[in-house]
Amino acid sequence: MSTQNYQDYKPSKKIKEQLDYLEEKKRVRFINMDRNTAGDKLLEYNYINVITPFKHKFAKCDSKKQVVKVNGNHVYEKDVDFSEYYNCFLEERNKYPAIIANIQDFEIHFKSITAYHILTTARIRNSSELSLFLSKLELRFSFLESRYDKTRIRHMKDQITTLKNDIFQYADVYCFFDRMSLGNMLTVFTCLENDTQNRILKDMKKYKVNLNVDQVPAFIKKVFCLVSIRNCVMHCNSLEVLIRFYKPKTHELRNSSDRKKYLSLIKLLSKEKTRD
Repeated sequence: MSTQNYQDYKPSKKIKEQLDYLEEKKRVRFINMDRNTAGDKLLEYNYINVITPFKHKFAKCDSKKQVVKVNGNHVYEKDVDFSEYYNCFLEERNKYPAIIANIQDFEIHFKSITAYHILTTARIRNSSELSLFLSKLELRFSFLESRYDKTRIRHMKDQITTLKNDIFQYADVYCFFDRMSLGNMLTVFTCLENDTQNRILKDMKKYKVNLNVDQVPAFIKKVFCLVSIRNCVMHCNSLEVLIRFYKPKTHELRNSSDRKKYLSLIKLLSKEKTRD
């Protein structure tokens, strides 16, 4: 049977079985945090959040930082207390409130400023002209194919098509742009003329939400990363997994420069900001 339409899953384990597995297979000990408390944490936050993202910190890794497997099992060369996993989890999740607040601050500015410049320069008086505006954005893809890979271009094309199909879901053009997802707004921004992009970035810089960049290409790259970070934290997923893996399903690691981009942006977004 093709793996594209069928998958086997690991059998689920009860909390006691998870604790036994950690002790027997991953050399986890329960000294600083006892078994009962550790079990409560696994029930409260889930093994996939507390243990899975951080196992590379304690397992043996090869020169490419890939976790080593022997006979299908990871190799652990020393004992580790459960509290060390849990502290990694807490350290990560304690950043989320500041990250979420800063992303929300960025998103409302980006969507508001982008919509303003579009609506005050483009001729959009009715739904037909809105559809025409989106069709003109599609023409820009031929210029963008040299900058982005085929997967990214195809995804952006699908986003514009969806936006065109959703025009009549909104009361007016102002709601159309206001309700737009951050990812869709980034695609619209990416397809705008350069002078419009520059005016938007200038206004973003005015409000100190330009992500510490002054050029449009660098800004687009930063926002592309920000969208992934946003989706991760808003769905309570692990940033460690996002940083580490390009394709989590296949365990394909990100390259070093890619990881640094995400780490740098997460560091920026983790800072508490004073808002006027």
